[in-house]
Amino acid sequence: MKNKLKNSFKHLGCLMALMLLVLQFHMPMVAKALEVNSEINIRVEGPKGTIAEGKEKGNNAYEALTDLLQKNNISFLAEDSQYGKFIKEIDGIKSGDFGGYDGWLYYIKNGTKVESASVGIDSYELKEGDNIVVYYGEFNTPYVNLIQFNPEIVKENESFEMIFSYKNFDFMTNKDVITPIAGGKVLVDNKEYVTDETGKIVIDSLTKGEHQYSISGYEENQLPKVIKDRGKFTIDNVNKPLVYFNDDNSVVKEEDKTPKDIEKELEITLNYIKKNSSNPWAALALNKYGIKADEGFLKPSIEDIKSQGIKEMSPTELETISIALTALGYSPYDFLGHNLVEELYSRNLEDFYNNEVAFALLAYNYLNINDNYKIGEKQLIEALLNSKLSYEVEGKKLTGWTWYGEKIDPDMTAVVISALSPYYRGKEVEGINNKQLKDSLDNAVDSLSLMQNSRGDIIGQYGPASETNSFAIVALTSLGIDPEGNNFTKENGDLVSALLSYKGDNGQYNHDDNTKNNYLSTEEALRALISLDGFKNNGFYDYYKGAVDAKTLPAYKIEESKENNEVDKDNEVKEEDSKAIDNTSKVEIIKESKLPKTGSLFNFSSMMVLAFASIAIGVKRIK
Repeated sequence: MKNKLKNSFKHLGCLMALMLLVLQFHMPMVAKALEVNSEINIRVEGPKGTIAEGKEKGNNAYEALTDLLQKNNISFLAEDSQYGKFIKEIDGIKSGDFGGYDGWLYYIKNGTKVESASVGIDSYELKEGDNIVVYYGEFNTPYVNLIQFNPEIVKENESFEMIFSYKNFDFMTNKDVITPIAGGKVLVDNKEYVTDETGKIVIDSLTKGEHQYSISGYEENQLPKVIKDRGKFTIDNVNKPLVYFNDDNSVVKEEDKTPKDIEKELEITLNYIKKNSSNPWAALALNKYGIKADEGFLKPSIEDIKSQGIKEMSPTELETISIALTALGYSPYDFLGHNLVEELYSRNLEDFYNNEVAFALLAYNYLNINDNYKIGEKQLIEALLNSKLSYEVEGKKLTGWTWYGEKIDPDMTAVVISALSPYYRGKEVEGINNKQLKDSLDNAVDSLSLMQNSRGDIIGQYGPASETNSFAIVALTSLGIDPEGNNFTKENGDLVSALLSYKGDNGQYNHDDNTKNNYLSTEEALRALISLDGFKNNGFYDYYKGAVDAKTLPAYKIEESKENNEVDKDNEVKEEDSKAIDNTSKVEIIKESKLPKTGSLFNFSSMMVLAFASIAIGVKRIK
């Protein structure tokens, strides 16, 4: 029975290998190809060495390959099938020459990323920066798509290890498998090494800066141990070496980057929010420039409090309205005769959701609270540190926080970093170990970097969106970390350029490619731009740091509010616009599994919808 089962798996494995070989050159794509205006690098690797290499243009990888081979007078044979083009032969080397499921395959490199082929070669649409490697092998013939360093942060003139591996998905176990590349010939700055059985080489020392590497593994009358490849890595003594897999080593140099005029962007976006200021978090932003926001957003809260008091208000509502009142110049200790601060910090902390704990700590510092309540600064910090998540993904340790469940959310992680930033910078609270707190935030910062894509976007649970970048920028600058620094610069951009790519019309920002000129995205982008401007001038910027003791502010009076609203017509948000803002936030939340894509963490409408979703799926509470 065991032999039969073993043979069945063996046949299944062979069949899957054949399917993969066929699919990599056959699988069609529905999307229409778009012409690439810039040249891409394409290389053809045979079992004994490089056959051809060059820069070509084309709509897809097959066109680039055809042009390269024809230009170099290299024979090739391809045939049409119902699935597209299938490469049968290049330079006399035919599929099946080694008697197995061997044939012509390809993979894609682009900066720090290596992708296996998932579509046929004539269906892969070329992207700027692509390096296409067409190679002869079997489905499990390794190529380098993972390079690790030990220690992780390499210092100049000190010994370190490089580990070369091939990571692929095993359909039998439904897991990623990392295979060390043993016996590979490696050149680092023209010095030769050979990888051991763990894929490792030991380098005595290198200088600070960029270094070239290459690897190959040709064997007589056999398929290669590893497909020949090359790239470069950078040592800066501070960050993990950044590996660029590109053949042409094309990396955007600092001096080649397009200058970002943050002051101009800030001015344009600030002007838009000034004209559309009826929002609690717009009040905080405008207060930093001595501008009083339209108080119209207080009306629903006033009506609710008049009818049912404050006991039914959620922690999020209490936190938001307390910060907004302080930004408007009113005391949250006396709002229509109610003490919002006492109500919030006298509740049971175990009933708070993760986000409510973070916002409570932000409010604590913005209001400059000094009184002793049931919930204090220490309890809030401890609750956040205890809710931290840590786990490994593809060999990389991630640390952070989430709204719900057990998967780290970069938006929530950024908010918690902002809330804990005063203690990272040295503020002391009895019973809190600042070093442990700092270590947790440093690990969370590294995790945000690992979540970036090639153009600098931090990818949230529902894909890239401007709000995720905004929150991350606010968090990093509160720690004194440059969002344009090495750790947050990828091959096609950094965190700031990624945010600016979402610019809409007249100072507005887009949520993503589909949701244009979104108010929530705009207001959150303004927070990031203010933080960047402050960081540039001071080396750090705590967006949520309060400038006054909220207890000393005057009580809110309805008569004054009405009078101010009648005078300040320029700052009024039209009713239709207000409805559109609320509807947009609801649509964004509901259309993605009843949870926010990365919409505003603070918008009233958003939080109400999230509250209903939380009941259905069980948002994680602080224990």
